[in-house]
Amino acid sequence: MSETLPPPNGRQIAFIDLEASGLGPKSWPIEVGWGFHGWPARSMLVKPHASWSLEAWEKTAEELHRISPDTLVRQGTAPLEVALVLNAAFANADVYSDAPSFDGFWLYRLYEAAGVRANFRLYNIASLIGTVTDATPEDLFARANEREPHTHRAEQDVRQLQLVYELALQESR
Repeated sequence: MSETLPPPNGRQIAFIDLEASGLGPKSWPIEVGWGFHGWPARSMLVKPHASWSLEAWEKTAEELHRISPDTLVRQGTAPLEVALVLNAAFANADVYSDAPSFDGFWLYRLYEAAGVRANFRLYNIASLIGTVTDATPEDLFARANEREPHTHRAEQDVRQLQLVYELALQESR
């Protein structure tokens, strides 16, 4: 990829996106996508934990992300394994999201079910953008959406976050 500015604190720059069973207070994560600047994004489906109720499943959410509860049961990864993978990946990273309130809540639910603590903090990507360009996040997201549309699938949405950051870096040159 193109040249990048080194992170000011020496930590890697990472991006995360979560999809969920819905938007309500009992909703839970169903897919986690993550990636680092300059590296391919990845994702994992999350197997429903015994403490997560299907009453929190919203059909409108399923229509957006196109992931069924049955798919999660068959293809999902246990919350503990997902949490440990994220902790290993983000051990030396600042992690950015475009919706840290929602993603932070679903990460809390994930780590609570896993019985471990997250070893990273979540930041708003707007704060990262502000360190490299005067362009507005809204403008950068609109431009990125033309190349990497927001799809409500975690890996694709992380690719959009990566592109937003890349566009911000290009603006700074």
